[in-house]
Amino acid sequence: MQLDQTHVVIRLRKFTEIGDLSLIMMRRYPEALLMGFVTGAIGWAITNMILLGWIPWEESSYGLDDQAAFGEVSRYLVWMTLLVILQTPAAGVFTTLYLGQAVFEKRPTWKFVSSEVKRQFRRWFWVLGVKRLAIPAMILLAFRWGQPASGFWDLFIPLAILLWVTALRANRPFAPEILLLEQCPLQGSSESVITMAKRSKSLHGPMSGELTGRFASVAIILGGIVVSCFYTLMWFRGITLGYWNFMNLTVLLVFFPLALWMVAGASVIIRLLNYLDTRIRLEGWEVELSVRAESLRQFGSEESDSTSPPKNKAARAENPSKPKAKRLQNSGASQ
Repeated sequence: MQLDQTHVVIRLRKFTEIGDLSLIMMRRYPEALLMGFVTGAIGWAITNMILLGWIPWEESSYGLDDQAAFGEVSRYLVWMTLLVILQTPAAGVFTTLYLGQAVFEKRPTWKFVSSEVKRQFRRWFWVLGVKRLAIPAMILLAFRWGQPASGFWDLFIPLAILLWVTALRANRPFAPEILLLEQCPLQGSSESVITMAKRSKSLHGPMSGELTGRFASVAIILGGIVVSCFYTLMWFRGITLGYWNFMNLTVLLVFFPLALWMVAGASVIIRLLNYLDTRIRLEGWEVELSVRAESLRQFGSEESDSTSPPKNKAARAENPSKPKAKRLQNSGASQ
């Protein structure tokens, strides 16, 4: 592993360059979305269908084009959008781990990624699923199953949750990367331990203003892409089947959630690239990796830290004789 020869060049980038690089990453690592994100999102998507699918299904028996169905359909659209927003960080754990390793290794194995997701399940599920309100929102909808639309429960509560999540993610967007890639513990046994809270403060605090601006820009752009994806699916169905009606079960139960999840997968990649850029700006990460790479070449070992890929640390633990052999080889070369 050459830390200064990464598959994504570690350097400062403008906001527009991050957008271009995200498209390149999708093309170069399509399995990160087609396998990783689908694997992480499928369970959430099915649960969403169970929690909310009864609304359009029930209204379809009376007619979805009816004026009385407008409130129920709007309720379905609002809650489905909010659930996907809340669930995206947790659904993207496979993609985050895969691409975090792919920066250093050309093709990390899915077996390793799956084992890491399982090993860290309690930590990321608690933070990304519970504390960031994905699970509480789903529990609320479970208790509201079969109930009529309400202005308080289906308008005020979703809006309050959205505002809270927006403020949190705008200032603390990199929780998945801190948990999964840096593997910072939630609690420390001593003051010297860098917990997730300490790491989050040091990483987000100095750039809170810029991170908020980037979050707002990305949110607006992704919102436009959701609309584009949705109308593309409608256009494809209209061209192939000659059916252009918007208000039917296929559109509400398949096309709309699918458009949301497609863009959610792209947002995971954009967030990861913003994380790399933030570390470079604050910590001079490109210089650090170059120094560590030279240390590896000269001495064959280095002190492990949070930037080291977990797989390689495990490999060093399993085969302690390998660094020694490498040190001897480098020593002979220098002589």
